Amino acid sequence: MNAYLSAINQFIGKTMVLFAIVFLPQASLYAKEMRSDLPTKTHVMAQMEKVANWQVARTQHMTHVGRARKGSETYGRWIQGAFYKGLTKLAERSSNPFYETWIGYEGKAHNWKMGKVKYFADDHVIGQTNLWYYRRHKNEQALASVKETFDWLIDQAPDNSLEFVAGRNEDNVHNCQWRWCWADALFMAPPVLFELSAITGDPKYADYAHKEFQATIDYLQDPKTKLLFRDSRYFEKKGKFGEQVFWSRGMGWVYAGVVHVLENLPHNHQYRSYYESLYQELTSVIVKLQKQDGAWPMSLLAGEKYVEPETSGTAFFTYGLAWGINNQLLDETTYLPSVIKGWQVLSAAVHPDGRFGWVQGVNEKPDVVNKDDSQLFGVGAYLLAGSAVYDLLEKN
Repeated sequence: MNAYLSAINQFIGKTMVLFAIVFLPQASLYAKEMRSDLPTKTHVMAQMEKVANWQVARTQHMTHVGRARKGSETYGRWIQGAFYKGLTKLAERSSNPFYETWIGYEGKAHNWKMGKVKYFADDHVIGQTNLWYYRRHKNEQALASVKETFDWLIDQAPDNSLEFVAGRNEDNVHNCQWRWCWADALFMAPPVLFELSAITGDPKYADYAHKEFQATIDYLQDPKTKLLFRDSRYFEKKGKFGEQVFWSRGMGWVYAGVVHVLENLPHNHQYRSYYESLYQELTSVIVKLQKQDGAWPMSLLAGEKYVEPETSGTAFFTYGLAWGINNQLLDETTYLPSVIKGWQVLSAAVHPDGRFGWVQGVNEKPDVVNKDDSQLFGVGAYLLAGSAVYDLLEKN
């Protein structure tokens, strides 16, 4: 019997060696051939800088956006906050010091303040830029405003229902928005809290963020598709093609938000496994919804019927997939084709002057978009995607 088992073990061992010799180099060659469909990292950086330069020149004079111009030009609120999040990624990688200087200039000019409504997640996203700047320059004012906001919020311990009902309060937001009752919020606030916990060493910020994040996922995630509704108003709504409504950018906010939480959780952190599992679950669904042209449809279950190549959702998904490959959470051979197709869509949306087009404007659902439509948050998403593609090319 021992001789029999020894023979089996030898056969298995030889088979594994043969597999490694024959198939693994082929897989590596296949991945290398796929990467050849991407531009060079020099080209990616040049495009990122081109898009960022076009946008920075217009952050305070947004005549091109139409709807929500006032909010777009207001520092500290979500539209600019999402852009600055992307700009921090460019500043980390570019040899040009302008981007970091600009972030510091704007932050100092506004006293590193958070957004207008103290409990509102949309007004928290700028805190990610504050903490980024604090880590690099130890600017105590940048940290203090974030800490003060969340110390106050945790003391309030809001327990509002997550149901999104009609009517706004005195702050012009819905009462459920004391908490994270809409998908976008998971990009805006939780990463700030997790990073604040990492910086201060105080677990209360991560504990609060995890409790609220989990509550939002449990409430908004569809048990069948595993996608998240934008908010409870969409539980029963149908899109223009009769499909359940899962908004591309809404899911993009969630997917990128999970990535940013993971960036702030050490591998041995008690909450790490929850977010890795959620990331893998969302990835398995998202990757199947990419259209043949490489974009994701504005209404995710509408598929090829949505012909417009909307770029904000596509940028978030491309970012999340490339980030997963770079951080050994996703297999490169399996997922790189989706990154390549997504990046090609994003590259084609860059106008000769640097305007980033096909960005659906401020909204909460699938709607309309055209090639000249551009917005700060779309540029932020593009810079996130570009940073991850740049890292992928640099690594290889």
